[in-house]
Amino acid sequence: MTQYSIEIPNDRTKSYKLVLFIMLTLNFLGFGYVFLRAATTTTSTFAIAGLALNAVPWLYYLLNKKHLHNIAIAFALLVSAVLWVYWSNIFMGGMLAIFALMGFFANRKTAIQFTKEGIIYPSFPTKKYAWNEVESVLLKDDILTIDLKNNQFLQFHIDAAIAAPINTASFNDWCIVQMKP
Repeated sequence: MTQYSIEIPNDRTKSYKLVLFIMLTLNFLGFGYVFLRAATTTTSTFAIAGLALNAVPWLYYLLNKKHLHNIAIAFALLVSAVLWVYWSNIFMGGMLAIFALMGFFANRKTAIQFTKEGIIYPSFPTKKYAWNEVESVLLKDDILTIDLKNNQFLQFHIDAAIAAPINTASFNDWCIVQMKP
């Protein structure tokens, strides 16, 4: 095989969801405040739209045990950012847009790519390690271990369903061949 891709767990997903939920709640309260202080019907109409836009994912998040995917919350925040910019609140719109973009990035799957050129680690920004920087790579008992020559040590517990289709002996042998100069 010429390359391997192994999905690793994203430990920060719960934190991202919590931060986005808090932002959604604060945004909901902000639209409520604008609605109560609305001087024109256009402003109150947009405030009601913002309240509805934020209320749907907010309620779904609270009622669904698996929770709403970050992408739906991020989309609601992104559209809300446009409404805040429309009201000339560029700071609020910009902050919401940043949080929305973070939500889109947090929702992606994280997989380490093993290619003939090296290892691609899915961080932000993406880290690339050439094989001459790697001391050892080992996949054993659903644990992926990457030991780098600069004393960095990466270890991940791989989900059994993801690790099952990978032939660990051939993966380990392939990595050994790639590390040889």
